[in-house]
Amino acid sequence: MTVPCPTCGQPMPASRHGLEAAAAPALPTPERWQVDVGPRSFAASWRWLTWSSLLLVPFTLFWNGILIAMAAGATEGFTHPERLLLGLAVPHVWVGLGLAYTTLATFVNGTRVTVQDGRLVVKKGPLPWLGNRDLAGSDVQQLFVVEKSTRNKVTFELCALLRDGTRKSVLSGLERHQARFLEARCEQALGIIDARVDGEVRRD
Repeated sequence: MTVPCPTCGQPMPASRHGLEAAAAPALPTPERWQVDVGPRSFAASWRWLTWSSLLLVPFTLFWNGILIAMAAGATEGFTHPERLLLGLAVPHVWVGLGLAYTTLATFVNGTRVTVQDGRLVVKKGPLPWLGNRDLAGSDVQQLFVVEKSTRNKVTFELCALLRDGTRKSVLSGLERHQARFLEARCEQALGIIDARVDGEVRRD
């Protein structure tokens, strides 16, 4: 006996996993995401660049413009470039470099989440960035979503409960519907039957 997959519509065995997947809610694909779903695989990718992220550009230009003007004065019109080494001791210089790198990464980077050959992989690039993950599906007991609150923003984080009882962050900085979409689709591809985890966000 087979049942239709709720994601791709292809027939799948009516095993316990298959019945669970068929009963799962059909969560909509987040905007601007490219998704590819197979019988036992899943991939989602998206670019970081958004209209709101463009706000970084004028602030980065302003901050680094001041630093360039200060550097020109300290080096007498860049005739003594060796003096630039002194700037490495100034915290504002490192902030400027960090802003420039972050702004550039926002324009060129993207995130890709894949479940393939029994592994859950998160890659960010092409510019190097923190947060890459590579987990063996056999080590993952459950995926779940938690809420992360800061003073100005609430985001959601996809986490993994491993079979040794430890919890590991998979991907942070998500919106609620994005995190829930990844949880459902990755669990289906890994053959994990969804279950409640202490501390996860309330289900819709």
